[in-house]
Amino acid sequence: MKIVNMSSSKLYAGLTLYEDVYNSLGVIILTKDTVLAQHHIGKLILNKVDRVKVLVEEKIPIDDMVIPNITSIYDKAKINSFRTKYVQKVDEVTHVIKEIGRGAYVDINKIHNISKHIIHEFDTLADVVNYLHLVRPLDDYTYSHSLNVSLMGIVIGKWMGFNEKQIDEIAIAGLLHDLGKTRISQELLSKPGKLTTEEFDEIKKHSILGYMMVEKVIDISPEIKYAILMHHEKIDGTGYPTGATEKQIPLYARIIAVADIYDAMTSNRAYRDKLCPFEVIKEFEMQTFGKLDTQVLSVFLKNIANSYLGDFVELNNGEIAEVVFINPNRVWQPIVRSGSDFIDLSNQSEESNSIKQII
Repeated sequence: MKIVNMSSSKLYAGLTLYEDVYNSLGVIILTKDTVLAQHHIGKLILNKVDRVKVLVEEKIPIDDMVIPNITSIYDKAKINSFRTKYVQKVDEVTHVIKEIGRGAYVDINKIHNISKHIIHEFDTLADVVNYLHLVRPLDDYTYSHSLNVSLMGIVIGKWMGFNEKQIDEIAIAGLLHDLGKTRISQELLSKPGKLTTEEFDEIKKHSILGYMMVEKVIDISPEIKYAILMHHEKIDGTGYPTGATEKQIPLYARIIAVADIYDAMTSNRAYRDKLCPFEVIKEFEMQTFGKLDTQVLSVFLKNIANSYLGDFVELNNGEIAEVVFINPNRVWQPIVRSGSDFIDLSNQSEESNSIKQII
């Protein structure tokens, strides 16, 4: 069975409604699971209902397949409320980072409260991940990214069972990890094409520059300072700026590294579109073991995939499905449900059935 958003003029008797149908006044005219008869179809056309979501078994012409606008499982009012507060916090991050960049006094309590206030909006850690995904499109990537990394750092810290002091410090490290980019040309940071070796070397200086900007600030702990300096280090020694390996890299830096990469890959950038979280999870699983801290990465991958349970996704064949089970051995290929059919994506070829996007 497939969920298809079908034109009312193409409907035929025997199809089953996937959801309740409302008229223009908001009154239900047909209920979910109604098996359509000809008079039902006439009623839809009479009420000027252009399209309805139905369950179909057989293949239909591609022209009739439209991705359904499935209602989010998250409350719209809460999404809008979070978006408003999120934008406000991005503005606060922008102001604080620019002030520090100009050499102003660093108010550590003000910095700490930015992410602490917003994290209290949520009932579960999974909600943090999902609401960040829902409000992700913002014009100013640099500062929204800092807030996102801070929030994801908090989530990872909680998943790892850290105490409140540690989580607070990770939150601050996330907000300030890219502080040094205030000393890098904005034109270079937003360059749409591939960077030259010289340009990339220039951008890599941001971690040292950020460290130097907070090095003498008494209120910022050494752990936070080293997270700013070393969040691009890799445990195999291929990172920068020092080429540190394994335990030479402080724990906060190893956590910020994971949060940083995840947010960067799931965000729109000047040089590419954002990737689907499940594609990013696959990249983490296949490409970054041996480069990122194994313990942090294992906890992250296990929990980040479970955060999307219950979400609707679009498969690359156009079907809309709900994530119902996470495969512990291949977390980027969950079991999904489309209508009454359950699809184990780990048993499908990625060309025929994989997750294109979360909707």
